[in-house]
Amino acid sequence: MGFKQNNPLSRKVSPLNETIKKENQGKFTEWSKDHGYSSVAAGANAVMANKDNYSSGVVKMANFAKNAQTW
Repeated sequence: MGFKQNNPLSRKVSPLNETIKKENQGKFTEWSKDHGYSSVAAGANAVMANKDNYSSGVVKMANFAKNAQTW
């Protein structure tokens, strides 16, 4: 069985880098750190637990972060 170039384990780049636009990469990480959360997951959990307290843009980023954890 030969090596397949489409093998996801052979990627040198995260699939997130292909999904997120260059100008948006790291925005939620920065937001989480600026708001005192110890990790992106902690920030995403806090936002998703209280969606009404945050802007729709932050909720969308948090939802994406939660979904991306399963990749």
